[in-house]
Amino acid sequence: MEDREAELSEHLGELRARLIRSIAYVAAGAVAAWVLYGWIYSFLTRPVRHALHTVHTKMLLTHVAEGFMLKCQVSLLAGLIIAAPFVTREVWLFVRPALTKDERRPVRWVVPLSVLLFAGGVATAYLIFPAAMNWFIGYVPKDAELRPSMSATVVFIVKMLLAFGLVYEMPIFLLLLAKIGIINSRMLKSSWRFAVVAIAVVAAVVTPSADAFSMMAMAVPMVGLYVLSIALVKFVEPKGSG
Repeated sequence: MEDREAELSEHLGELRARLIRSIAYVAAGAVAAWVLYGWIYSFLTRPVRHALHTVHTKMLLTHVAEGFMLKCQVSLLAGLIIAAPFVTREVWLFVRPALTKDERRPVRWVVPLSVLLFAGGVATAYLIFPAAMNWFIGYVPKDAELRPSMSATVVFIVKMLLAFGLVYEMPIFLLLLAKIGIINSRMLKSSWRFAVVAIAVVAAVVTPSADAFSMMAMAVPMVGLYVLSIALVKFVEPKGSG
């Protein structure tokens, strides 16, 4: 009994240490984003500024403190994005001791794959921004002047990048569920219709704008990632179980 309590205390201590390190990574990422804010702001708003230039307008600050608050918000959200690969590594290192040597072998590339998928999601969101902005601007009435809030627009962009990055982690999530025996590749194959519906719902809920264009831009790649997930689960599951 004492040994079990000591083991539980040790696990809780390790969990606390990894949580503290994860928070430190986010804080360090936020500080780095604060220092590099000028470059980050220019990079984030380039598609928006280009789209607004076509209608001869620009973003608007509505009160004197908005610029400072915007920098704080962007630094924190960018810090989350920067820290995501390191936080994922902490999760992996916490789970790894519970796996056998044979279980670790196919899962050891989870961290680099997670980083790659997250970066792919962020890149996808950034690449669709020009088309998305032009699509939105196309609905502005001829007799109206578009002057979007700078704070709301920039925070929306960062949230969109973060949302795409997180949903692109779906194969990792399904892979972990397979490793603990909740799902298998046969189940994923037979449930593809339900998966498509679930993906559409997730895309509708997660996209900050909740518009049809952004939802489709997220949902279509997620269907492809679901197919990839089936292959990954099939690869790591015991032979004959799928």
